[in-house]
Amino acid sequence: MGTDVARKPQVGGPVASYILLAFVASGCLLVLQGHSGIDPAALSVTQFGPVIAVAIVAMVWRERLRSLLPSAVPREVVAGRLVAVVVSCLALWGLVAGAVVVGGGTLHGAQPVGGVPFVVFVLLQVIGAAGEEVGWRGFLQPVLESRYARPVAIGLTGVVWALWHVAAFGHGPVVAVLFVCAVLGFACVLGYLAVGGFGQRVLVGTVGHALINIALYLVMGDDTLGLPQLAYYAGAALLVGALVWAWSARRTGPTRLS
Repeated sequence: MGTDVARKPQVGGPVASYILLAFVASGCLLVLQGHSGIDPAALSVTQFGPVIAVAIVAMVWRERLRSLLPSAVPREVVAGRLVAVVVSCLALWGLVAGAVVVGGGTLHGAQPVGGVPFVVFVLLQVIGAAGEEVGWRGFLQPVLESRYARPVAIGLTGVVWALWHVAAFGHGPVVAVLFVCAVLGFACVLGYLAVGGFGQRVLVGTVGHALINIALYLVMGDDTLGLPQLAYYAGAALLVGALVWAWSARRTGPTRLS
């Protein structure tokens, strides 16, 4: 056992560097957002903090990362995961929309947002999601997987991802706790379904991330930190995340999930 532990790669340097850079880069982009004229409801430029962080880390730790990042899988596997992530996001949308309607609320629908048509908003969500997923599912999670079991890597990625949304923690403890629960649920959905090499994981993560953002907007607009809607999608995220985890565990067996 001691030999196995010793052989595990050391990931502290790249991981710590990425996390620090992602926070700093996103903070700088947040300042620029106010001078850009871009409504954050349409596109939050802080979403590009993670991809900037990955670019810098890749330059510094290039040789180390070659041995840490996983190999590609067959295209049909990725295609299956894309179908699964779409189904998961549709289930999430259905659960949240149902909860809002049962609770006496009304659905927001496909309305213009941030001064742009809904179709443009959808495109911007895909672009923004890609900026984030390069960092979360493309880099951080697989690097952590090289040292830890996949559930641990997904959980750690989810925690960092949640903490990265600093603004959510300025709305009181109830909102903060519910938001963390929601992000951990989303991390399970995207983390277990994203497989293969860097590009493949980014693809699956981007599709799922964008669909989650779009689904929430269709239900509640850009008021995603208000109550009770936050409680609705936190519960839905945890439920769908648990179902995806169970599905993944059944496919891979009781041993280390991959």
